[in-house]
Amino acid sequence: MHGHELDTPCLLLDLDLVEQNIALMAAFFEGKPAKLRPHFKTPKTPEVARRQLEAGAIGITVAKLGEAEVLADAGLGPILMANQVVGPQKIDRLMALLARGCNITVAVESEFNVRELAEGAKRSGHRPAAIIEVDGGMHRCGTSTPAETVALARMLEEAGIEYRGLMGYEGHAVLLPEASEREEKGAASLKVVITHAEALAEAGLPPAIVSVGGTGTFELAGNWPGVTEVQAGSYVFMDGRYASVLPGKFENALTLLTTVIAVHDAYAVCDAGMKSLTGEFGMPASKDGRLKVRGLSEEHAHLVGDGLAELRPGQKVELIPSHGDTTLNLHDVYHVTRRGEVIDEWPILGARKFK
Repeated sequence: MHGHELDTPCLLLDLDLVEQNIALMAAFFEGKPAKLRPHFKTPKTPEVARRQLEAGAIGITVAKLGEAEVLADAGLGPILMANQVVGPQKIDRLMALLARGCNITVAVESEFNVRELAEGAKRSGHRPAAIIEVDGGMHRCGTSTPAETVALARMLEEAGIEYRGLMGYEGHAVLLPEASEREEKGAASLKVVITHAEALAEAGLPPAIVSVGGTGTFELAGNWPGVTEVQAGSYVFMDGRYASVLPGKFENALTLLTTVIAVHDAYAVCDAGMKSLTGEFGMPASKDGRLKVRGLSEEHAHLVGDGLAELRPGQKVELIPSHGDTTLNLHDVYHVTRRGEVIDEWPILGARKFK
């Protein structure tokens, strides 16, 4: 079956392009001190994570325990949860993963996190592992000073928690459109993280892990002295926003197939609305760029552009999501294609795993 024969709206995943993106990123890290630990928030399916590991990734990054549980069910890892685990319910779920033999490391940023981990370890009899998150300028989570980071590392060891290192994220830089500004702000963030790493080493607590980076800064972070791993994720599908930041680096492998349901003089309407397609990073566009989404309502999108005159009701159009992570999170399955033909269906097992 050709992909355009599918009912819509639905996700198409070009496996040739996915594999090409995986190979390109793997080639960048080959022979470098820093390695790749790709973020699961983009593919959300073990099928892609398995291919990334086979290509040389040292593990997988997740944001949520639900994603870690999906990977554990698939026997994939090791896992870095680049987020804090807060509350007894989640702490006990973490301990349950350890009881299954899952190699997972979580982030801490405060004494509160350490105390909760220690209490969970006491309840379960399992020893968790942690890295310290450093605020490199994004001002989300993370320690503010090297002294605070050193104190947390000591507290982890005193609490019987395995201290593995630290992480930062230059998320405020990764999507900046100007390369010079992206590099300047990314470098400033990386300098902060390395300053904390140096303070840990001076205190006799050298970090085994120094984890940073995203798709927008993978080249900078991957070549930065002292960095051991990079958490890039979006490269594997390459959505519209990242493609505008890094033109020509990776291919758009993920599209949303939609059906034109009405054509008017100045616009057309298709059956993909906010319940199947997101627009917080800007409006999506067609693969050839000749059609753009002017606006989204719940079940409809308005299409405008040079390709409008060629549209007819019932015609299928592939749109490149501006933000792939949130768009795919609305769906349950990828329709996997090669040269346009559907060859498989992959369940998006990590979709809506926001707990």
